[in-house]
Amino acid sequence: MKAAIYYGKNDIRVEERPIPAVGATDVLVRNLRGGICGTDINIVKVGAGNMGISLGSEFGHEMVGEIVEVGAGVSSELKIGMRVGINPIAAKKVGRPKSLECSGFSQYVLIEDAALNVNLYEMDERIPAEVAALMEPMSVGRHGAFSANPVSSDKVVVLGAGPIGLTAAASLIAEGITNVCVVDIDEWRLSKATELGAVTVNTTSESLQEGLSKHFIKRMCQSVLHK
Repeated sequence: MKAAIYYGKNDIRVEERPIPAVGATDVLVRNLRGGICGTDINIVKVGAGNMGISLGSEFGHEMVGEIVEVGAGVSSELKIGMRVGINPIAAKKVGRPKSLECSGFSQYVLIEDAALNVNLYEMDERIPAEVAALMEPMSVGRHGAFSANPVSSDKVVVLGAGPIGLTAAASLIAEGITNVCVVDIDEWRLSKATELGAVTVNTTSESLQEGLSKHFIKRMCQSVLHK
């Protein structure tokens, strides 16, 4: 199979590597799409080899694929041809320390101790592969958004309208937490936050204090006066 291999600063090579052998509890996934994470970019730019991706390793951790081989001891829930998203932290027995080396930029990915809704998640065929590959960053945004246990009456500020910030805002709004303000300096990104239903602050044109006061304090006071 072809695989992108990390060799250090600005040094990525596409090489031929053996297709992984499937053990009794493993599943082999043919990669359909792999997303490039900002972490991948930063590590490649620095090139030290000690920031989560080892020199000479396959890498990539945002991906969607289809199952092409199933080990004899794997649950019948997982079937050949099933389209799946992959949890890179649970995909390998080494877990979180090597999650960035999950082979997202390789043609095939071995999932060890494969289990549905643990390290593999079924994806509807109607979801485009490019969209399904966003499962991993969206899960990061959602996890961050709900780590503080927000409730519907809370006023939530999301600092940064990048992919993680936008998925955090989308997750909050989808769960009925509608007082969400997204802060950034990029008007195009902020326009996407507006499309999601969030209010926004662009700190190149107003201070954070002014923006939050406008959205949360003045609006609340106006609501009280109208009552």
